[in-house]
Amino acid sequence: MKLGLESFSTRNSGLDPLGVLDFAAELGLGGVLFELSPFRSFRDDDLKQIRRAAEEKGLYLEFGMGSILHWHPMAEKGRQLLAEAGYNTNVSEAQILIHHLHVAKKLGSPILRCVVGNFLTRDEGHDMTLLADQAVAILREACRAAEDLGIRIAVETHADFTVREHASILARVNSPAYGFTVDCANLAFDLDNPLRLAEIVAPRAWTTHYKNYRIIRTRDGLALENCALDEGEIDIVAIAELLAKHNPNINLNIEIHEQYAPFRMDVLRPAFWAKHPSPPGDGFAWYMEKAWNKAPLESLRSDLPDGAKTWEIESRQIRQSVCWAKKALHHLLAE
Repeated sequence: MKLGLESFSTRNSGLDPLGVLDFAAELGLGGVLFELSPFRSFRDDDLKQIRRAAEEKGLYLEFGMGSILHWHPMAEKGRQLLAEAGYNTNVSEAQILIHHLHVAKKLGSPILRCVVGNFLTRDEGHDMTLLADQAVAILREACRAAEDLGIRIAVETHADFTVREHASILARVNSPAYGFTVDCANLAFDLDNPLRLAEIVAPRAWTTHYKNYRIIRTRDGLALENCALDEGEIDIVAIAELLAKHNPNINLNIEIHEQYAPFRMDVLRPAFWAKHPSPPGDGFAWYMEKAWNKAPLESLRSDLPDGAKTWEIESRQIRQSVCWAKKALHHLLAE
């Protein structure tokens, strides 16, 4: 098991992929899970340069695209980068995913991280059953290509589908190439004990977003607040230990996004339950225990602006989190 950095943590830094690799090396990390924000090109020469830089620094490199759904905002940048590099983007959603598999192959990444929706998808009123059907069709086709390329597809637990819905999609796709990017904090959106949810996805966990949340109380219920790893209330050490039992070589990619306001979960409003599945009672009790001894906040802070001031805050949290993780996870981390 190695400790690394998720490149979304650097989105306010202005760093390109080479800069992100330099930053990870400076922090003494083992590698980087790249999402799309640092990329400016998918041209072969640029991909070769990024791969070579990672290899020279002795860093692992994992690669991720955005959404597999063409209409989702997180699909746009990937299509633009593919088109600029000469790929045909007037093709099916499955073929766009396959194009990204080829980018991953050129980068030397053993996995392709992707998402379906995000934490807003369910609240926006999308038919989650229909989205699951669409995801299964796309992923079945793409997984056949992934098997041929020797790459695994790692769908993130991105607070769109519940973990149990993800498990159902996994069974329906039925491919050895299919698994998960386990976001250790986003498990909390299911309102069930995060460790129990991690147990469900652990056998097919290919990589991670390693982050934490504070559980806070509001007048309308709960909210999940971004923080450094050591300041959250999810037992992410226990989750790392669980994941290591199933995949000792899994990478823990630190993700920080203090920029964003706390994520509201208005469980005291009936409208919340009209769109969200009811959690097990003992799992929900975990949140009540964390939150109900706290004074409810009257209001939640807003998002911080893009740019240097936010990077100053987030880079400090990255360094704090790296320092904590190296100590707290020393019994798991490879030398």
